[in-house]
Amino acid sequence: AVMGVISLTVLAGARPFHLVEHGQITATPRDRSGTVLDVVASGVGTATHLGAITVERTAVLTATSTPGVFDFNGEATLTAATGEKLTTTITGTFNANNGHADLIYEWTGGTGRFEHATGTTFWSVDVANGEYDVVANGQIIY
Repeated sequence: AVMGVISLTVLAGARPFHLVEHGQITATPRDRSGTVLDVVASGVGTATHLGAITVERTAVLTATSTPGVFDFNGEATLTAATGEKLTTTITGTFNANNGHADLIYEWTGGTGRFEHATGTTFWSVDVANGEYDVVANGQIIY
């Protein structure tokens, strides 16, 4: 049994992760002040270790002391064509002045081979006219 655990640990080394995604995004103010926004975004793309993917995410944007800049906190699920899922939390900032977000995705598990996934990936997001484009790079351990 000990050898089995050691073998799984060796197989679970950090691996590079790269993703490209395009999708639709909506942001709905919680009240008239517009200081808190609920975000829903859905996209498609490709990612290492998953191949073709769909991505579903929800988040809350909270205004900072800098006009047009929001703290971004949320979660997402990436689903591979095989049905395997990879889950994550999201933190970062979104600048509404230039439509750019810098986000950190922390893998929190999933299904199948991603059940115990961990790691960190950095996402560069550009938003315009209700659409977004993403390029992400980082690592995943599974």
